[in-house]
Amino acid sequence: MPTFTSRYVLPTQQGVPFYTQRLTLDGRDFNFRFAWNQRLERWYLDIRDGADVPLLVGLKLVTNWPLLQAYHHDERLPPGELVVFTSLPDTSPPGYMDLGIGLRCELVYGDVT
Repeated sequence: MPTFTSRYVLPTQQGVPFYTQRLTLDGRDFNFRFAWNQRLERWYLDIRDGADVPLLVGLKLVTNWPLLQAYHHDERLPPGELVVFTSLPDTSPPGYMDLGIGLRCELVYGDVT
C-alpha cells in the first residue's frame, strides 16, 4: 500500500452499473469509465484522456493495491497512484454498492512518496 503525500477521494456513483466521470488530476483532464460486470460481480475502470482517447482499458478494481503501479512508464496516464482503499477488515473487492465516498471502499488518488 503506497504512502501518499496528498490524497483525493474520487467521487463515484452508487446504483449505476456504467458511467463516466470527468476528473482533473495533476492539472490534466481524464475521463474515468466505470463498468460493473454482473456475472463476475466486479468493477472495472477505463481511463481516457480529455479527448476521450483510451489510455488504459479494463482495469479490475481490487482493494488496497496500487492500481497504476505497472503503468507508470506511460506518461499519458496520471503520474500519481490510484488505490481502492478500505480500512475495514473486509478487504474483498468493492461490491456494486460498496464504492464511494464514505462507503466501505473509496477510490483514492494521490502523490506517492
